[in-house]
Amino acid sequence: MEKIAIIGLGMIGYELVRRYLELDDYKVYIITRSDKGFFNDVEKYFVDITDENKIKETIKKINPDFVVNTAAMTNVDLCETERDSAYKINALGAKYIGEACKEIDCYLCHISTDYVFDGEKGDYVEEDEINPINYYGYTKAEGEKLLNELDYDSMSIVRISVPYCISPVKVNFFMWVLERLKNNEAINAVIDQWNTPTYVNEFIGGVVKIYEKDIGGLLHFGGGEKVSRYEFALKVAEVYGYDKTLIKPIKSAELGWKAKRPRDTSLNSEKAKKILGIKLKTVEEVLNEIKSNLEG
Repeated sequence: MEKIAIIGLGMIGYELVRRYLELDDYKVYIITRSDKGFFNDVEKYFVDITDENKIKETIKKINPDFVVNTAAMTNVDLCETERDSAYKINALGAKYIGEACKEIDCYLCHISTDYVFDGEKGDYVEEDEINPINYYGYTKAEGEKLLNELDYDSMSIVRISVPYCISPVKVNFFMWVLERLKNNEAINAVIDQWNTPTYVNEFIGGVVKIYEKDIGGLLHFGGGEKVSRYEFALKVAEVYGYDKTLIKPIKSAELGWKAKRPRDTSLNSEKAKKILGIKLKTVEEVLNEIKSNLEG
């Protein structure tokens, strides 16, 4: 039986643990900062990944075959103001985990973001130059750089874009839109920012395959189509039968964000589709799938 250590118990970490608990060939370990009351029957280690000695010690103690690092500070505006924490978690934490994995020769999958790009071009492929325009993007780019400097082959870095699903852990954009429409409340949705939203359940399946197929290097794992937040919200209203007029189109400049947001960070996921042998669903297909699961 192989051992997998999942670091971080946010939206993606939670779904990964769930998926791996369904697979017979794995013993699951969780490394997280604090207990959120989930998975009480799974062995947990409470560690802050910015504590170099503790995180390395913990990984070596578990001695896993596979580590997935989902831990990150992802609040873009908070990263702008709490720069020290953001750098320690997103850059140095990733480095410490990578160093420990290299030392025990264990496969690492590290989750990164489309925000390493400046958003001037869109449809980004893995070979495109990175150029983050906010501090969150900078720290995630630094995390990638520090990991690449380890020159360790048994590692993949996977960039995702606006992950969404129904999550008990974290309210994402999709859940927020759904809840407001259900309650007949108006929504301001941005019309001038595009991305390829990553369906978490689809992505989790991708992570399983990345390890099974022993794929190293950089991969983009966006969703099946490029949409603005406004278009995404409209699709939610359509699929779930809510009032579309509640959704008001606005420009991002009107939101008063602290951090600059890149205009178009859509990811081209053709490489992942080919290597992993998968097809990525459109937003509408995903929303219909979630709806039928909720009804079922």
